[in-house]
Amino acid sequence: MANNSVQLSLRHLKDPNFGRIPETRNEAVVSLGAPHVDSFNFFLGKGLQEIVLDIPPLEFALKNGSRIKLMLSGAVVSKPRLPAGVGRANDYNLYPKECVERKSSYTAPITVELEWSVNSGEVRMHRQSLGDIPIMIMSQNCHLHGLTPKQLVKHGELVNETGGYFIINGSCRVLRLLMCNRRNFPVALTRETWKRRDVGFTDKGVMMRCVKDDQVSCVNILHYLSTGGAKLEFVLSREQFFMPLVMCLKALVDETDRQIYHHLIQGREKDTYFAEQVKAMLGKLQDEDIFSHQKCQEYIGKSFRHRLTQILPEWYSDAAVCKYLLKHHVFIHLKTNREKFDTLCLMARKLYAYVGGETKMESVDAVSMQEVTLGGHTYLQYLREKMIDMMTAVKWALMFKDKKEAGVWHVQETDIKRAASKAKGTGSAFQSFIATGSLFSKSGCGLMQHSGLTVVFDHLNRMRDMSHLRAIHRGAFFVEMKTVEPRRLTGEAWGFICPVHTPDGAPCGLLNHLSKNCIVLNEMPENPGALYLALTKLGMTPLHSTPPVPHAQCLEVVLEGGLVGLIRKNEAQKFANKLRIMKTRGEIFKYTEIVLIPERKYGGQYPGLFLATGVGRMLRPVINWTLALWSLWEPWSRYTSLWLSVHTHLEVDKTSIFSNIGKLVPFSDNNPIPRNMYQCQMGKQTMGTPFHNYAAQTTSKAYRLQYPQVPLVRNAHYDDINMEEFCMGFNAVVAIISYTGYDMEDAMVLNKCAMERGLAHGQIYKTEIVDLSALEGGKGRKRSVAESNFMFRRNPTDANQKSFLDSSGLPYPGTQLKEADPYYSVYDLNQRSYRTTPYKGEDCVVDKCAIMAASFTPGECQRASITIRVKRNPIIGDKFASRSGQKGIMSRLYPTEDLPFSERGIMPDIIFNPHGIPSRMTAGKLIELVAGKSAAEFGLSFDSSPFKFSDENPAVDYFGRILEKAGFNYYGEDVLYSGTDGRMLEVEIFEGIIYYQRLRHMTADKWQVRATGAMDLTLRQPVKGRKRGGAIRIGEMERDCLISHGAAYNLKDRLMDSSDISQVGVRHL
Repeated sequence: MANNSVQLSLRHLKDPNFGRIPETRNEAVVSLGAPHVDSFNFFLGKGLQEIVLDIPPLEFALKNGSRIKLMLSGAVVSKPRLPAGVGRANDYNLYPKECVERKSSYTAPITVELEWSVNSGEVRMHRQSLGDIPIMIMSQNCHLHGLTPKQLVKHGELVNETGGYFIINGSCRVLRLLMCNRRNFPVALTRETWKRRDVGFTDKGVMMRCVKDDQVSCVNILHYLSTGGAKLEFVLSREQFFMPLVMCLKALVDETDRQIYHHLIQGREKDTYFAEQVKAMLGKLQDEDIFSHQKCQEYIGKSFRHRLTQILPEWYSDAAVCKYLLKHHVFIHLKTNREKFDTLCLMARKLYAYVGGETKMESVDAVSMQEVTLGGHTYLQYLREKMIDMMTAVKWALMFKDKKEAGVWHVQETDIKRAASKAKGTGSAFQSFIATGSLFSKSGCGLMQHSGLTVVFDHLNRMRDMSHLRAIHRGAFFVEMKTVEPRRLTGEAWGFICPVHTPDGAPCGLLNHLSKNCIVLNEMPENPGALYLALTKLGMTPLHSTPPVPHAQCLEVVLEGGLVGLIRKNEAQKFANKLRIMKTRGEIFKYTEIVLIPERKYGGQYPGLFLATGVGRMLRPVINWTLALWSLWEPWSRYTSLWLSVHTHLEVDKTSIFSNIGKLVPFSDNNPIPRNMYQCQMGKQTMGTPFHNYAAQTTSKAYRLQYPQVPLVRNAHYDDINMEEFCMGFNAVVAIISYTGYDMEDAMVLNKCAMERGLAHGQIYKTEIVDLSALEGGKGRKRSVAESNFMFRRNPTDANQKSFLDSSGLPYPGTQLKEADPYYSVYDLNQRSYRTTPYKGEDCVVDKCAIMAASFTPGECQRASITIRVKRNPIIGDKFASRSGQKGIMSRLYPTEDLPFSERGIMPDIIFNPHGIPSRMTAGKLIELVAGKSAAEFGLSFDSSPFKFSDENPAVDYFGRILEKAGFNYYGEDVLYSGTDGRMLEVEIFEGIIYYQRLRHMTADKWQVRATGAMDLTLRQPVKGRKRGGAIRIGEMERDCLISHGAAYNLKDRLMDSSDISQVGVRHL
């Protein structure tokens, strides 16, 4: 199988551009941050325009009878800039590197245009700044957007900067992608909690999550009652209300009861139960003395007027109140009452079909019933709420002044400016939201959780960064649920959710990752009406036209949650196929989702042709076999293909079902799925090359592998995303042999000589910010730069400081520091004395120091950044792992002269116990071993992507023949000789090269030993936690171990005398 041999190892030696910055960026890498960046661009562009147009005017009256009207006409988000008079010559642009180094936030001001009028007179406009809001890196308003790789490097960034995160106080944070219910689609459900909504409610209903173009959402539920009727649920000010079905229908359109009756039962004329219940509901409405459309609206408006007094003025009629309620709380994704009427009729027909057993329950845990809430969409909804708060604040400020004025007072422009200037808390609220991940919202912004919305983008290694950008969470609400349904991986998730990249433990199945080719749509159709015209040209009968056949022989066509027409059932499949061809050829919106659900004799989903064009949907590319063209598939399409007798689409790639990290696991098709899952997690905990711009980084903690290597055996995706530039391991000679007693369980023995020559050497970069303004008055209290009485200075009288500190009082770069050495020195202007802070911690080397101002104002610099390097070479207890999901600690550094060796003089770098293979069943690790041995012998690099081999052409045979050509054993076994006495070992040893990773879990960070310290008051044992000054306690496993060894006195000493001993005073009675 010659195509498995990919000669990549020497390509850089032949490349004349090796070491040079490329001219273009790698699109495969840049696309990692696309869901975040595109959603934020949507927020900056169309989304910002939509919320300004959607926010209703705020009207109120003063005591002199003047009617004031406030409305928004525009909003603009600027780009981050330095203040005037500060910065570089002719360049006041603020770049992310500066914010990271200064531990500041990458923000830009947002300005809104507030229009106001008095008594419908002249409309005047006032521009008001709402503060500075965080700007996403690489978005349209980021100064890095559109730069070439050379320009990115010039500004201290990576060549293939992905973006997609924010910088708050120098820390990078990412907004989570959250799974939510599918928008604008009626879902038939059964929920026990619905019975407790009110008297007479059942557990059955049809739910629709309605979302407008500005991403504002609300949930409407049509409940089935035990009496046979139905009520519509909507939410007002986070409180649930219920309205009878026919009352809502009558309030929406001006039609007679007979017309409403026929609209409801069309297509279901033979359902006598449904028809009788509709008549009964219409009769109950008449019993309430509500006969007309106008009377119905007045009744609803009168009932809800007291709930809307803070929003609507008192001069609004009851009918106007009802219209406002229906517009903003019932099917908000539809623009006209007629469309809402038709959709509500559709939901009613689906509800009674579900109750009658004609259709089955749909699951909101299936991927086909879900979509993605992107960071830009959450950002947009939160901004909308803050804009409404600003308008409300202006209203109450004006009314408060009107109340204070004794005489007649008229609103002036200065009053509007003064009232609006007090609403500047938007910027700080957004910065707090990104920094903490907690959303303090009155409306809830359509989310099921209000904390944990952001995660730290910590740059631990490249795999971890990719994971943050492609992670998608089901929601914190489901973590506490005992049911497994939300965690289950269904067949609909094929190609959209990675089947192996999910953590084990509590978040298993809830924290997932998008597959490599899966995209989250952020684009909306430029001409929404074009699709409707295409439907009519294909033969769809418009909704209120007479169809050529009875309604019972037609399927309903639903476009973005609105009923638009009918098509014949016997022509529905051809209709859908023609529509898909038009989509593939680009004749209609290329991201249109086409779902045909045919009518089934025995229970299925409610039939119809459902079309979607909204954002937030998951799509993936496939090959249209019938047209030999690329197409986009949705989760629904998997069900559609099951009803066809032929295959219509092909996968673009066999490994497209995996995430970017899942595609990096070598020979993953030869390992059990749990092992591939473990590798996806351990790869994100590996020391490697987190970034290249070390000089510009001030990350609080970064791990670096000193001598990383490119794997000899790697997947093709490794090169596609330039992972060779961020290596995270080393190629090690591994002998699978039970040679010593130190390799039991998952422990491994490391060659001491190899370690001394650089194997697995690592470093930790730590950065500390020294803020002099915090020294004044004690911890936690800060003063301004002008008030601070400290400055960085070295004590000239202390000769010892000259070896460590420069004249500014900071350590020299390259200085080796030990415990109690001078760390930095400051001068107290009040006391006229010097304060020297000693260094505390492990031996280290000062990497760099920087003095920075606390703000952009001129004056003495009050902050300093000190970055140190701590050497972390492997010691006993440090963790290592192969890429097959097998981790273990290093149990001993074995002397080289005592290790076994081969006739060629090859000695293993690592000894691994063979008992760790059968129980884990990691055949992929054995294949990697022989493949690595072959690659090293011939100077090649082999592709370890899954599904390259088969039972007819096994990998063992392919690599075994290569080993035979090199003179090795076909099975990769070698004859080794004992290092202690030189005798040949009687068995042949499996030996080869495996790529190993060093994990960041190190003994030096976790050991805790002390003689005295804090004790738990209840248990009388040492407190838990290294940071709290705790110590290791003897647990049950340690107790059993000591008992089994017969170490009774040791057990007594640890448990009674050293750990749990306590003296208690007893009063004599």
